[in-house]
Amino acid sequence: MTLKNLATPKNIIGIIAIIAFVVIVPQVVQGFAMTIINVALLFAIISYGVSIMLGMGGQLSFAAVTFMGFGAYFIANMSTGRLGFVIPTFLALLLTPIVFAGVAFLIGLVLLKLKGTYFTFSTIALVQVAFTYFNNFQPLFGGPDGISGIPTLTIGSYSFGNDLTAWFYLICVFVIIGGIIVERIRRSQLGRSLASIRDNETAALTLGVNTYLTKVIAFSIAGAFAAFAGALWVMHGRFVGAEMFNFLNATQFIIMAMIGGVNSTVGIVIGALLVRGLPEFFRGFQGYMNLFWGVSIILLMVFMPTGLAGIKDVIVDKFRQFRVKSRKGDDDDATNTKA
Repeated sequence: MTLKNLATPKNIIGIIAIIAFVVIVPQVVQGFAMTIINVALLFAIISYGVSIMLGMGGQLSFAAVTFMGFGAYFIANMSTGRLGFVIPTFLALLLTPIVFAGVAFLIGLVLLKLKGTYFTFSTIALVQVAFTYFNNFQPLFGGPDGISGIPTLTIGSYSFGNDLTAWFYLICVFVIIGGIIVERIRRSQLGRSLASIRDNETAALTLGVNTYLTKVIAFSIAGAFAAFAGALWVMHGRFVGAEMFNFLNATQFIIMAMIGGVNSTVGIVIGALLVRGLPEFFRGFQGYMNLFWGVSIILLMVFMPTGLAGIKDVIVDKFRQFRVKSRKGDDDDATNTKA
């Protein structure tokens, strides 16, 4: 993307909004509320993978929560010495997306032999099998008690510890980098191949697209995003337990992407903040939150299929229609005056 392409009104507004968010939030939010925002932003990174798989490729996968668990338990084992050795947290963090992109590639080679709903159900099965191991296999996953005492992220001599504001800035950097990567993929050959598969897989095949390998690569990238966010999440909270990685939590990443806009990078961040934040503001209605999200998705799919990100498009279209009508009215008045 060139500087000329970057300096569009739409991008300038987006950059200003990002700067305002990063500057204002630490000034007005503290304590537990900052923890909620940090976790929501980490979940946005995971939902980027949903955008790649579902938004670009049309493949509905619930596997993100499993790869989040892989990343979290990888850090827990590597940094605590449970396996007899210790890897520095920053090095382990850098290794996480590389290792689990490879793991996701191998799993994708198997699961993506299936198509459509069969693939979706296979990812549900993966979530259930992984959750069973997370919850019962104590040597690697700590069993039902989980793993506590996980070291926080340390870069050089600086330790993030419990400094939630420092964590916020760090996570924002990764959210922005992740968003740039997703947008680059969307405009790349891989993104165009995924879009052709989403629109018509048979036609994509006739155009020479290796649909199977393309989907496996997308699955690998989504797995890397989820594992990386899981690694950050576990160093932020210093504890990991299996309950986070069940099927119910697997659905929330889909909901975040659908509500925000599955093809909108910024919309996904907004969706993550809403889905993670609203239940904390409406604790008295926790039992009804799944009903609320379900109804919200139905309404969005009926009236605004592109999610909340579509509001901008609606406003832009209305403004353009207004300008066209105004110009037409001016032209008619000029014609009448000349007559």
